[in-house]
Amino acid sequence: MCPFLRVLRTALGVFALCTVLLAASTDALASSELDAKATLKQSLDSVFATLNNPRYSDGANREELLDTIEDIIGHIFDYDEFSARTVGKKWRSFNPDQQKRFSKAFADLLRATYIERIKGYSGNGVVYLGERASTKGDKVEVQTHLDYEGKSVPVDYRMLQKDHWVIYDVIIEGVSLVKNYRTQFHELMSDNNTDAEALITIVQSRAAEVRKLNQKSE
Repeated sequence: MCPFLRVLRTALGVFALCTVLLAASTDALASSELDAKATLKQSLDSVFATLNNPRYSDGANREELLDTIEDIIGHIFDYDEFSARTVGKKWRSFNPDQQKRFSKAFADLLRATYIERIKGYSGNGVVYLGERASTKGDKVEVQTHLDYEGKSVPVDYRMLQKDHWVIYDVIIEGVSLVKNYRTQFHELMSDNNTDAEALITIVQSRAAEVRKLNQKSE
């Protein structure tokens, strides 16, 4: 496996634990009156309820559980926004079709990666520490501690107000995932002469690889 993919896999592993717990029910998202923190809390409560449902406690109905969570995440996490911010200035060099395909490939990779990471969820929830809002109030960073595998992990969620509040970055122990990915993609495209099509292919291949590994482990 190339160095880039090793770094990507490590980053995605950490990112996965966040995306699993960053979901919201459709009803919650429909309420534009909720502020960022309330939206996030309602989102987490929705996922906790799903993960703690006795229907899935013994490993039965695994596919149903994963499909449900994937659908929920698709409503709260803005993959297009995340993709654009991650690729950075080079995003402008992607044509509309490439942007669409990259966002889809990146979303597939994230969803595939969190499937196994979901096992680390302890069920003890999140402690909300505070929040910081931008001057205009359209961006909010919600600060929390997440209980994961018996450890308290500081996780800050950067949210942007569109038709509803969405996640566009996650800060884990002081490290921005957007900035981390941007560095990796920039180095790959600059040093290795990797263009948009090549980058899309790398991400698509990785997503397929992770899904196969997940199937073998079941």
